[in-house]
Amino acid sequence: MATKSGRYWVSWANTNAKNSNSIEDLEPGFRACAQAFIQALTEAGAEVTVCATRRCGKRAYLFHWSWKISQDLCAPSEAEPMEGVSIRWDHGDLAQSAAGALEMVRGFGLAMPPRCVNSPSLTSNHITGQAIDMTINWQGTLKVRTKNGDEAAVPYLEDVNQNTLLHAVGESYGAIKLVTDAPHWSYNGR
Repeated sequence: MATKSGRYWVSWANTNAKNSNSIEDLEPGFRACAQAFIQALTEAGAEVTVCATRRCGKRAYLFHWSWKISQDLCAPSEAEPMEGVSIRWDHGDLAQSAAGALEMVRGFGLAMPPRCVNSPSLTSNHITGQAIDMTINWQGTLKVRTKNGDEAAVPYLEDVNQNTLLHAVGESYGAIKLVTDAPHWSYNGR
C-alpha cells in the first residue's frame, strides 16, 4: 500500500535514504577540490556551512518529484515510480497533492524560486559524490587566495548566484558554481 506524499517521507528518507553533509563522503578527486576551496575561504575569514555532499538516489527521487509537483511543473500523475519507494504522489485532488509535495520540499529544506529555479536532478552529481551544497557568508570584501596563489577581492553579495568573482575563485579550485541553485557547487557546474 503506497503512502501519500507529505511529512512522512521526510522522516522516511532521513532513516532509509540518508543525505551526507560530510566532505569525507565526496569522491576523492572532487573532495580535494572542495576542501582546498573551503580552506581558502575560511582562511580569508568566511564562514562556510556544508549542507549536503553525497546523496542517496532514493532521496534524489523524492527531492525531484516533490519539487516539481509543489511548483506546478508537472501533474502528480506524471511522477514516475521508483522501486523501493512506495509513495503516492496523486492524492486524488490537485491541491492536496501539491500541499503534500510542498510539505516535503520544506521538510527537506530545498531551495525554491528565486534561490533555485531548477528541480533537483534525478541524476545529481550529489549521487556520485561530485557536488556540494554550502552557504558562504562574510561581511564587506573578502580577500581570498585562488588556487594559483593570487589574491582576489570578493565583495559580499546576498545573491551568491550573481557573485561572479566568488565563482571564479571556486572554479580555480575545481568547484564550479551552478548559477541557478544558490548552495550548489560541483565538478562540472551541474
